[in-house]
Amino acid sequence: MRTPFDRAGRLAAALALLLAAAAAGAGAFAPPAAAQNPAPSEVVLDLDGPLVAGGMPRAATLDVAFDEDPTGPIVMALDIDAPDSTVYFGQGAGCHNYDPTPYIECEIDEAGTANAFGFAVDAATGTPLGEYGYTLTIYYGAVEVHTETGTVEVVEDRYEGVFTDYSIEDTAFTGVEPGSAVDVNPRFSPDSDLPDDLYATVLWFGTGLRGMGAEGVRNDAPWDNCTPNIWETMFDGYFCIFLDFEDSPGTAYELSEPIPYTVDANAPGPLAVCGCGYHMFALNEETYERDFGEISWDEGSANLIDLVTAADQDAIDGDDTAVLVIETTANPYDLTVEGADLRGGEVEVTVPIGNDGPATAAYRPEFEAEPSYFLRGQLPEGAQLVSVEDVDTYGWRCLDEAEIDDRREALEAGSGLDRIDFACVFNGLDPGESIDVVLTVDVSGATGEAGRIEVDAFYRGVDGVNLDGDLSNNAAALTVDGRSLPDTGNSTIVFIAVAAGAVVIGAVLFLLTRRRKEPAAATDPAEDTGTPDPDSQH
Repeated sequence: MRTPFDRAGRLAAALALLLAAAAAGAGAFAPPAAAQNPAPSEVVLDLDGPLVAGGMPRAATLDVAFDEDPTGPIVMALDIDAPDSTVYFGQGAGCHNYDPTPYIECEIDEAGTANAFGFAVDAATGTPLGEYGYTLTIYYGAVEVHTETGTVEVVEDRYEGVFTDYSIEDTAFTGVEPGSAVDVNPRFSPDSDLPDDLYATVLWFGTGLRGMGAEGVRNDAPWDNCTPNIWETMFDGYFCIFLDFEDSPGTAYELSEPIPYTVDANAPGPLAVCGCGYHMFALNEETYERDFGEISWDEGSANLIDLVTAADQDAIDGDDTAVLVIETTANPYDLTVEGADLRGGEVEVTVPIGNDGPATAAYRPEFEAEPSYFLRGQLPEGAQLVSVEDVDTYGWRCLDEAEIDDRREALEAGSGLDRIDFACVFNGLDPGESIDVVLTVDVSGATGEAGRIEVDAFYRGVDGVNLDGDLSNNAAALTVDGRSLPDTGNSTIVFIAVAAGAVVIGAVLFLLTRRRKEPAAATDPAEDTGTPDPDSQH
């Protein structure tokens, strides 16, 4: 059995389960077209042993090799013959899963002679035990170049050197000023007798999703028996490792010293800047050495953090994972956009967008690789868009007509535009940062009626609070020869009411709630929250 933090690094795919996004039906990837369709010389699918019903996700991998270097993308599709809401997949790089259906598709855009796919697979609590058949299909070009079948087994939970029968409490901090720190020390307790061969207890403190810019916090664990998370690439945080522990089920423990979490000075607010979490588990010596190696600290050091009996012995309701929420006080950013006057036939104009601060317009993705902000525009009546120049800034890209249609509900929410002639997305702006957007427009047929350009965000803060401190400069006019300049006044933009706090916290809660008590059909996320359905933004 692999631990939740396998030294081989394959858990990066399993932990991607936090970011799973329900897609609208199977078939998001059409098999790509290509001139040649060579069959792979080797295909190795590893589902990492039996799936434990209600257990931790398994890190699945697929290796596909070709004798000659391919010239295009390859697609894999894996379908497990199991009822919906039983066996399920977590999203990996280039993958789409279709929860609650046990089906996943993954694509590598630029295939090579050696190609590796990674994703998570798991079985929900209550999944009937036994073997389930699967079919793996690989496409190169528009042609199926490989297919194979096999079985994956679902088994009862069993001890394999990793003990996870703990309860650890959720923790929340509100009213935290940007730039300040909070001391974090959750209580936890073992829920059953520890196996006799356990060697080390491990507590992981996470700060969030590495590389997504969504955390807004950093933590520190300056003790010799704590180490940064270097075993996988998805999550930042620290492991603290304890060789001395008591076998006392139901007793609440805590750390001898708290872990400090510091909020970024430019973090916006009020916002849940930390959808962070904890994970508690224990290992026997063989598993510990496999996943962490030899003990790397002096056991006689004075700089060690310990486990101690908590003063509060109230029962802890939870399991081996828990969430940490840190909400900031008010600290707005200020998105701005300037208009332009278009003169001549085919004209190139520069439209600046910026952030006047004081906070960062932080990257708050609803799902992995999703943008956080967008620019939308309506050209003057009769004008034609020729092009929007690419901008070298984080996450910037402009949407084609199909993408605008896919995101229309989100892009039109609260807009003062009658139509959307162009839309571009980006991931954030630091205080004082600006982007020069270069538009080329043909105004030969313009009637003189002005257009409009707006900058907006895909989310709000805690309790729907607008994080933009000044809406009066979020929209501006696009005029022709200075005619028909509308009175923009205060912007009427109403930002999309998807709470960013719920977004990031939900990512952590997702791992907890995926251990479903009974298999059940998926529900619409908009039904309970009152927020727009995330699928409508894709």
